[in-house]
Amino acid sequence: MATRKKTRKKGRTQAPARKSPRRKPARASRGRATGKGHRLAPEVRPTRVEVHVEVDPARGPAFKGEVAHHLELESPRRSVELHAADLRLSRARAEVDGKRWAGKLVSHPARETVEVRFAKPLPAGAVTLRLAFAGRLRDDLRGLYAASSGKRRYAFTQLEAADARRFFPCFDEPAMKARFALSVTTASGHTVISNSPAAKVEPLGGGRKKVSFAPTPPLSTYLLALAVGELEASEATRCGDTEIRIWHVPGKGHLTAFGLEAARETLARLEAWFALPYPYEKLDLVAVPDFEAGAMENAGAVFFRETLLLVDPATVTLQEKKRVAEVICHELAHMWYGDLVTMAWWNDLWLNEAFATWMAFQIVDAWQPDWKMWHDFQHYRAAALGMDALSNTHPIYLDVRTPSEATENFDLITYEKGASVVRMIERYLGAGPFRAGVRKYIRRHREGNAEAADLWAALEEAAGQEVEPVVRAWIEQPGFPLLHVKRTGAADAARLSFRQERFRVGKSRGRPGAAPQRWPIPWVGRVATGSGRRTKTVRKLLTQARPSLDLGGAAPRFFYGNADEGGFFRPLHEPAELRALCDHLDALSPVERMGLLGHQWAIVRAGRADLASFLDLAMACGDEADPDVLLSLRGPLAFTDDRIAAAAGEDVRAELRERITDTFGPGFEKLGFEPAKGESDESRMRRAALLGILGEVAESPPVVAEAARRGGAYLRNRSVLDPNLADAVVSLAARAGDAALFDRLLAAADKAQTPQERRRMLLALGDFQPGALVDRALRLALTETVGTQDVAILLTRMLQNPAARERTWEFMKRRWAALRKRLPPMLVTRPIDATPNLGTRAHRRDVAAFFRAHPVPTGARAVKQALERFDLDLGIVERSTPQLKRWLAKSS
Repeated sequence: MATRKKTRKKGRTQAPARKSPRRKPARASRGRATGKGHRLAPEVRPTRVEVHVEVDPARGPAFKGEVAHHLELESPRRSVELHAADLRLSRARAEVDGKRWAGKLVSHPARETVEVRFAKPLPAGAVTLRLAFAGRLRDDLRGLYAASSGKRRYAFTQLEAADARRFFPCFDEPAMKARFALSVTTASGHTVISNSPAAKVEPLGGGRKKVSFAPTPPLSTYLLALAVGELEASEATRCGDTEIRIWHVPGKGHLTAFGLEAARETLARLEAWFALPYPYEKLDLVAVPDFEAGAMENAGAVFFRETLLLVDPATVTLQEKKRVAEVICHELAHMWYGDLVTMAWWNDLWLNEAFATWMAFQIVDAWQPDWKMWHDFQHYRAAALGMDALSNTHPIYLDVRTPSEATENFDLITYEKGASVVRMIERYLGAGPFRAGVRKYIRRHREGNAEAADLWAALEEAAGQEVEPVVRAWIEQPGFPLLHVKRTGAADAARLSFRQERFRVGKSRGRPGAAPQRWPIPWVGRVATGSGRRTKTVRKLLTQARPSLDLGGAAPRFFYGNADEGGFFRPLHEPAELRALCDHLDALSPVERMGLLGHQWAIVRAGRADLASFLDLAMACGDEADPDVLLSLRGPLAFTDDRIAAAAGEDVRAELRERITDTFGPGFEKLGFEPAKGESDESRMRRAALLGILGEVAESPPVVAEAARRGGAYLRNRSVLDPNLADAVVSLAARAGDAALFDRLLAAADKAQTPQERRRMLLALGDFQPGALVDRALRLALTETVGTQDVAILLTRMLQNPAARERTWEFMKRRWAALRKRLPPMLVTRPIDATPNLGTRAHRRDVAAFFRAHPVPTGARAVKQALERFDLDLGIVERSTPQLKRWLAKSS
């Protein structure tokens, strides 16, 4: 599932000689409640499931159905427990050898199960359990839920992590794989889509029909799919024997060409990488008008937000196009890694999501190398490093007891940190042995379930060296290393010495008396030798407390401690080394420059360096040509302006903005707002990045004024503006806008020709500054004007708007009961994450008190992280305000 993301072959580094005993991660206990958790009895296993549902979203929200679970019982038992939530159940019975056994239903709401009890024990062996069920289409984007597009009404499923139980009573655990035969009765005019092809369509009279689908291969319940409503299909494209179609609401067929191309091109490369054909009978990509996740890897019927599948080549930005391709590839990678082979329990969710995240960047980069996909990955990785530096982070592998805990783990640690570790392993083993190991793992566990230890075993067999001792520390302990790298030795016999510690940005330094954390680091560094820009990479597996590396010659001019940003750690360079790097930025790759800036900003936030050390680096980037390096500057510069400079006073803030404008303005003036004929994508993206720095951070008056003027022209005619500038221009226009512009944006959203355009206009409503317009935007969050999928994103944007923060927080508190219905479990963490923007100790106390009184099961960790970020932000503001003043005085 996408919520929210090529490497060069590396020489192999030898693992430590000492053999480490293999140890599988601990598994949650089965069959009994353990604390808050509960697992179904493993002695009862479904093999085949027949589900019939009657649903017509155009007529109303009610649905009903029947399910038959064909079970294998290991031993006689008087009851069978399975999952069911928010459903009305009836007619429970078992069938054994043609005889019926009446069952009594006993509900267990706290663990979302129902127990079917029998007067005498069911015999061991084959048993069929039948139940009738009824429910209502939900409005929270999970289970079987209602969605709309204009006046049309639809029913869709979203079942991950544990919401199949809200669709029909089932064995809703990933290890309980079965073959599913689904049939649906609905209106004759509705399209019905599920995982398998339709095997039979029967007219029933009265404007109704019954659609029966072919049985699926063995699947976990969370991978089932159902879509019902007026949908249209694109022309089919083919990848080998696989026919690919995009399904969409009527009128959007012209937006399918790129999605089809991306699916075809990435599927072909995935088949080659796995050396296995696509494993399902068909491939439907379904554009859903209201969807909680970015996309969902339902086997054979992948569901997407419209913004991540339907694009107009004439108006789509390059960044939107790259994101669509990445998400499509992420979901298709799951067809093998997640669907064909599924984690045994949610503890190993990362096995699914980390691999699919890494694979998407790998495959799309191979298809479109000019897009520089690993630059995009660096942005996501930087966010994961930020989260993992908190005390309230979590390991990649985490014991999961409840559905809420599973949902909570769809985060940066599982996806981006996990993908970074996968990438590190691939670089350490080499691309060939890594691929061979993964292929072995997929074949060995095909149509079954697996754990992390199964993957390590396959990789070790293929690579001929140990993997688990290297990787275990990275997945089983929280955080990551800060690696001190220092040059030592004589001038003609240079050496590097290393020392690691866990990197933390807060006051916490770990439990008193606890052994210091240590990671085996497959280290690769960049060393400048000779003259000019010539560099080389050096490598060593760092396993000792204080290892060193002989560079074998004269002292290098400079070195960088994380070549290609291939390791999930932060290097700490000595001040003199940092100055040398600043003088040789052009000798580093763009990804390394992004990393250097991100690492130094994090080190400043941790109180290990003066703010001046980061600002010197940032101001050395005035002539930076790579747009992703410029984008990596925007967040730190925005925080410095919004929080540190604002605390220092308006004179200091004005001086900082002047310095930013003096540094980056000439590059933007040279480019101008209008792209030259035949201009490269890189130049277009550089212009957009510079506009973000000058307009949205420095608020340069002439830039803002021109952007606002062009924003008005863009609303009249979409073709007058380079699409890559549209987000920034519309946002800047809204910042300076009045009620008339608010009305124009609202109307433009209603008449938008693409999903991206609609989203752009709606979210810009959160950028207005007058209080009355802020209140209007907030009220819209409780109406159908803003889809359920976008409510959390709009609130987050408004918490980031200095003019709207206070009003947004007060609105959230006042209307929480209503908002909570429009904040699905996976999205509710977004506005919680944004509350530190409120910025004061009083707000911190208020946020803590509010969520104590209104706990959010899937947001418990997010609240702790938000409160920690409050403290961190307040600390850096206090420390850095005088540092900023000194830097401005010294550099003026």
